[in-house]
Amino acid sequence: MYKILKYLVILAMFSSCGLTDLMPSPTKQPLEEDTRPEDSPPPIPDVFTLLDIPIHDPLADFSDEYKEDCLKKIFLRCPPYTEYWIAEAWLDVCDNNSIIDISNCKWQHDCDPLDPVITENQPCQTEDGGPGIQDVYCDKGKVQLTECSPCTEEVCDGKDNDCDGDIDEGDYTCETICGIGPAYCVDGRLECEAEGPGEEICDWLDNDCDGLTDEGQRNACDGCGPLPEDYCDGYDNDCDGKIDEDLIRECETVCELGYETCVLGQWVLCTAQPPWPEICNGEDDDCNGLVDDGIDCECKIQDVGILVPCFEDPLICGQGYKACECKTAECTEFQMTPCQPACAIFNTQPCDPIYGMITMEVCNNWDDNCNFLIDEGLTKSCYSGPPETLNVGECLPGILTCYAGQWGSLVPINISGEVFVEDYCDGEVLPQEELCNGKDDDCDGVVEEELQETDIVFVVDLSGSMQQEIDAVISALSAFSLSYQDEPNISWSLVVGPYYTITIHKETLQLKTNLGLFSSFLASVQSLINHPLNGGYEPLYDAVYLAINDVCDPNSLEYSTSELVWKFTNISDPPIPNFIINWREDANKVIVVFTDEPGQSFLSQAGTSNTYADAITQEIVVNAINGTEGLKVFVFSPEDTKNSTGAKYMNGAWATLYTGWEPLTMAGDVGQWYILSNDFNVMFSNLMEVLEDTACAPTSE
Repeated sequence: MYKILKYLVILAMFSSCGLTDLMPSPTKQPLEEDTRPEDSPPPIPDVFTLLDIPIHDPLADFSDEYKEDCLKKIFLRCPPYTEYWIAEAWLDVCDNNSIIDISNCKWQHDCDPLDPVITENQPCQTEDGGPGIQDVYCDKGKVQLTECSPCTEEVCDGKDNDCDGDIDEGDYTCETICGIGPAYCVDGRLECEAEGPGEEICDWLDNDCDGLTDEGQRNACDGCGPLPEDYCDGYDNDCDGKIDEDLIRECETVCELGYETCVLGQWVLCTAQPPWPEICNGEDDDCNGLVDDGIDCECKIQDVGILVPCFEDPLICGQGYKACECKTAECTEFQMTPCQPACAIFNTQPCDPIYGMITMEVCNNWDDNCNFLIDEGLTKSCYSGPPETLNVGECLPGILTCYAGQWGSLVPINISGEVFVEDYCDGEVLPQEELCNGKDDDCDGVVEEELQETDIVFVVDLSGSMQQEIDAVISALSAFSLSYQDEPNISWSLVVGPYYTITIHKETLQLKTNLGLFSSFLASVQSLINHPLNGGYEPLYDAVYLAINDVCDPNSLEYSTSELVWKFTNISDPPIPNFIINWREDANKVIVVFTDEPGQSFLSQAGTSNTYADAITQEIVVNAINGTEGLKVFVFSPEDTKNSTGAKYMNGAWATLYTGWEPLTMAGDVGQWYILSNDFNVMFSNLMEVLEDTACAPTSE
């Protein structure tokens, strides 16, 4: 009973102290009169008098093993709570957490070191007497003050910077690469709500905030979404370089359905049979539902016995005959006999009644020569242009082919196949608008524009990343050069690279063909078809610089070729001193670059380390172009290389490196930048613009 009473007294003490509070100077208090029955346990005192506990070692009665396993020391808080008083206590966890001993309360700290922040943004006075704010905090049990900071403009830091009693109040802004927008201060930190970069989509906006709009998103017509359909209107609606191509639609006459083709914006050449004047052939020629109506088709008495050639059933091939014969004994009515071979009519043996006489094949939907083929190999010349232009200038006739007894041609109708179009003259060249190509395009016997002497150097990137575009580049170059193969005023050159050579472990920039005849140039271009694309260090700024080094004003050159060496990764063929383009003195000078990379340099100044190389910068190339008389530069490259930049570490800091291609095209006599495409037709059309811009001039009078 005594043990239970003691435990209840201790619990009462903990209850009055909040389980952690003991007075620093406890005193003994009298108990109220006990009026309970005798068999009731004694009441729990309101205050436990520590002075009544004998001073002895409370743990002496326990073994070391029991102490280790069951006894636990704890610390309890004592009031007042403005100071830090604690009492030490021992619990027996093996006896329902009974309390073995409690010490007197002792003063420990001025403040709670576990709760270091006491007061924030407390007003204070600075050394010069001005208003300020400071924090009150607990440092190792001691109350401390931060330095009194003068009132300043409010910022988002969880402090009352302007000493007005409010924390982090006001309007805030923030900035992303997309611009300035609102921000909100939350717990001393700015939450930025300004618009951030998103995925680029085709909407005429710069969604990813890189300074470019819809890059890589627009279609060939520079629009958003699918390409528009091609219409029969004389325009290239789908921007593939062709006008009204492969446009076929149904047409109809009173006789039947057919197809018609779009030519120069007009629907023409309907294959449906038109109505013809009725003739005696047992057919409804005028398509009015009546056979041989309105005409006298009966043979007369004077026609009896006359043989008429025929090519029809029941014969299966060859020519037969039919005759007019009397239909009655009185010979008052007449009829035509079935078509029979001559042997059957004249009763000669041997005779096969289904084979007619073999004749020359003609376009009649019949096997005239009995070789089990119908209208095979039958063609004839055609021309639908003005007769006076035939075989004048570029105008040439086409070919009509016989198919099922009709003259025409097979015309592609998209990927599904071909359709036969009656009277379609395949391959004819009709008069066109006069172009600057040294040819008589309008077929009037006069060449209105002639080509000036022009030297064209093509620089083609052969790095591994050109896999998608190289076929279109080769095809466009081949077709473009073939269009001008007979023009002596144009000289052609080809520079290619880089390509990796495993035997020397370097990448080569090669002057493959110097300026000269078309035939050598075309052979070099076509040799690229099987050329490996394995380079990775594209020295194309270097290629342009080396190409004009020999003809540029020396005052515009940063380096002569004798002052340059290749980085250890690259070489050139021929070597730098011999890398000379044989420009003609009075010819227009044109450089055309095809690449999918930003401008790069792998040349170093002689006498410096060839480990890091970018001696030829954009500015140096632009100055050299400006210093070369009569030079125009054209570049085909991706949108993101048009005005691109990079970074270079120099003089202990990062500096901007300009790597774009458009500035080169704006230098000199001003060329043009084009987007690099994998569409042969687009690049071919652009190359034609290049020649129009460089080599064309009015005819001398």
